[in-house]
Amino acid sequence: MRAFSAALTASVAAGMLVFTGNPAHAEDQLDLKNWMLACESGNNFKFELHYNSDNKGAWRDFGYAVANFDSVYSGQGYKPLVFCDNGAGGLQKVKNNAASAHNRHTSYGACVYYNSWFNGAKDALQPAVPAPVSRNLVNTYNQNASFQWC
Repeated sequence: MRAFSAALTASVAAGMLVFTGNPAHAEDQLDLKNWMLACESGNNFKFELHYNSDNKGAWRDFGYAVANFDSVYSGQGYKPLVFCDNGAGGLQKVKNNAASAHNRHTSYGACVYYNSWFNGAKDALQPAVPAPVSRNLVNTYNQNASFQWC
């Protein structure tokens, strides 16, 4: 019985090592997937920043808060967010380069902040009820470093 118990304990411990290793890998996969999805048309992300005024130029979609546009985990390390390669300003850093925003979330407003970690002046876009909300940034025009739902 003791041999069976020892074997069971060793088996469970080995299984725990495999199990605890997978979530980090799955998280890396999710971050990489989100990193790539942000530039695909028809994704489920509800907020986007544009390089130019009036929602023109390159854009980047957001589905979750980003505390520092200059340091986001991409699945392959930390990198600055860049605008998608889809117009004027494509592949430029998002930080301090966004001029307009578009919110499609019907439950949450969207706040763009002057500083990282959701600090400083901000521009807030109301929830998208009854229609999406778009506008040029005023307080954070080309001076933006973070975003969160508000």
